[in-house]
Parts: sequence; structure tokens; C-alpha cells
Amino acid sequence: MKLPNFYHFEPLNSLKERMGLSREALGTLDVHIDASRLTATELERLTSQDGLDIALEDLRILDDGTLAYKDSRVLLYIRDVNVMLNQVPQPRYHLANCSTLRQMRVKGRFKHRYVVSTRLDGVFNLNIIRGQTSTRRLVPLSVCQNCLDLIRFDGFRIEWSRDRRIRVVRGFSLDGFFSKYPKSLHLEAPRYNSDNAPLNNYAADFSHISDRLRAAARYRCQACNFDCSARGLRRFLHTHHIDGDKSNNSPLNLKVLCLDCHAKEHHHMRTLPDFREFQAIKTGSVRARGQDASLGRF
Repeated sequence: MKLPNFYHFEPLNSLKERMGLSREALGTLDVHIDASRLTATELERLTSQDGLDIALEDLRILDDGTLAYKDSRVLLYIRDVNVMLNQVPQPRYHLANCSTLRQMRVKGRFKHRYVVSTRLDGVFNLNIIRGQTSTRRLVPLSVCQNCLDLIRFDGFRIEWSRDRRIRVVRGFSLDGFFSKYPKSLHLEAPRYNSDNAPLNNYAADFSHISDRLRAAARYRCQACNFDCSARGLRRFLHTHHIDGDKSNNSPLNLKVLCLDCHAKEHHHMRTLPDFREFQAIKTGSVRARGQDASLGRF
């Protein structure tokens, strides 16, 4: 689709004129990339045979025990493998925060040894180290049994017989794993659906919750620190639901705000009769403090 030349796009120019803007006026575009999301380069590395190096502190353990980097569920493996007695060890890739990974952390051997990936074929580039030389080689890896046991994948138990466990490992597929545990964390099932979502209304005890929170804040706005402790000012101090869900009274979702700061979150509050009254009080108080401060310099 070809875009119009907006300099000569009359609907837009007419709107500009009504807003008092010239036809040549241009806006600004700020592009913000959330740091918690994978970049295009990281996504490419995750799906490549080389994987992506990450720092330990960037690896997250999800509630189900599986592993995540930024907004993606990942698997983890060792890339550097030392040859001993002419035998190339066969490291396992990990799906969860199993006992093997926990032991590696305790022994201080975790840092710089692992990379993350979302490949489905189980084949990865490893550095095969023989003495002072290193060779890059594609190697098929098997899944860690301790990981399968931790998440009880398809009922797996580490107590099973060796033959039974080996059969499961040989038949294991990463495609099946990521079908049950999606790569994208944005595909996780939402908390509510149209049938069980609560009404966006205040809980019956919200007034008591609000009273406790405002008292705990010493009747000061947690945004601008304005003091509303005077009896006549307490009605201007509100309890704000950060996520907009009035039924969510988690302490992490509540914030004590004066009416002026609350109106910055909900612009319709500017139409309340109390809004202008409180603005006048707040503005007068700030000016008075400023005068007192300037007098104090002499």
C-alpha cells in the first residue's frame, strides 16, 4: 500500500488548521524498545546452532521451574567440552532448574559455561577442547533426566528403571516440550477469561483498606509528598489502583495519592468539584513554603 504525501493530505491539513498549526508542522516519533523483550539479534542467536551467551543474573527461573531469558522460555547447555582419555563427554541440555544446575551454582562453576537456545532439533555447536586446541563441532545432545523429573514431564520419574528412563529420553522431542511450555511468555494463559473475570468494582472492605494505607503513609502523597494530615485535607488523599483493576487490592497495586496527582493518572478527576479547591490549597501552600524559605535566607 502506498502512503499519501501528508504535506498535501487535506484531512490532516484541515485538522492542523483547526489546532492552530501550520501545514508544515511535523510531530516527533520516539521509538522505545522494551529492554525485557528479545532483540532481533538475540532471537536469531537463540534459534541458531551457536546459541546465545548470557550472564547468570539474566537467567530467570519461572514458577513452573523452567528457564527463561527475557520474554522467552529457553533451554541451557554447556558449550565447552574437555576431552579426557580420548573420550568426548556427552553433556545434556537443561530445561529446568534441576539439581545438576543447582550443584553447579554451589560449586561456582556456573559462570561463563552455559549458553541458551530455543532450537528444536537438539543439535548444537560445541567447543571440543583437547589440551591447548579447540575444535567447533555440531553435536546432538540429550535432555537432562533431572530436568524431566523436576517438571514431571509426561509423568517422568527419576526412580524409574534405567531402561525405562532411556526409552523416554530417546523419544523426547523439544517440539513437544515447547508445545506444553511455549517459548513466548506472552502466550501464557491469562489469569481471567470472559466467564471468570471479576467486576471492575471496589471490594466491600476497600474503604478500610484505604484508611489503613493512608494512615501508614502518614497522610502524605506518595508521589509529591504533599501533607494531607490536617483533618480538612484528608478527603483529598486517595488510594489509587495502579493497574486500573479496582478489585485488585494487593499492596503492590495500591498507592496513596493526593487528588492532584491522582488526576494525573485519571484525567476525568479534573472535573470533580474538589479538584479546583484542592489545587488552590496545594498551590497556596507551595507558594507559602517558598516565601518562608526565601525569608529564611536573610
